[in-house]
Amino acid sequence: MRIDPQRALAALALSVTCGAGLAATEKSVPGTEYLRITAVAPGYASRPVSDDRWFIYLEGYIDNGATERLERVLDAERVSSAVVYFDSPGGHVVEAMALGRVLRERGYATSVGVRAPGSALPRAGRCYSACPIAYAGGLTRSLEPGSVLGTHRAANSVPVPDETAFQEVVTGQVEDYLVQMGISRDLVTLMSGVPHDAIRELTTDEAVRLGLVNAGGPGPAP
Repeated sequence: MRIDPQRALAALALSVTCGAGLAATEKSVPGTEYLRITAVAPGYASRPVSDDRWFIYLEGYIDNGATERLERVLDAERVSSAVVYFDSPGGHVVEAMALGRVLRERGYATSVGVRAPGSALPRAGRCYSACPIAYAGGLTRSLEPGSVLGTHRAANSVPVPDETAFQEVVTGQVEDYLVQMGISRDLVTLMSGVPHDAIRELTTDEAVRLGLVNAGGPGPAP
């Protein structure tokens, strides 16, 4: 039986565990399992005047609608340059790819980290499941010290007639997206070999070899 790729992908969810916490300042959306958005303006909290980038913190579950909410924030604040920090257990694959494409179109950098309490600066975070797919959209991609990327195989959130065909559609769509982002196809192979109820954390060397990490760190503005 032929499976419609769009319907198959719409059924896909990765890691339904929700992250927690939203630093004050900026934009939030009511609910529990959703991606929390915090936008920190240049110059805030004694950041160097020479650094004109926004720090965008994305925390929690990548829900359907997350990309649209983020774009509204970015457009309202006229964010032309940004480092986007992820701290997420995962979420919907389709939404993660949409989010990554928006970040690439805007030329933003990505990193893994969470906003430290009382500070504009990040500390170590984790980016699991569907999160690395969104993270891959960064033009440059780094890790805060101690941060981790982790992956596993996709799981469908609704029944499908043919699980094997479903997985083939998902794998093909994700692989095409990652190749467009400059990521090795080997990441898809690695993902496919990890059960959905487990997480395979990548070493920094692996993340660099796969092309997920391509920069040492966001660092100060030049």
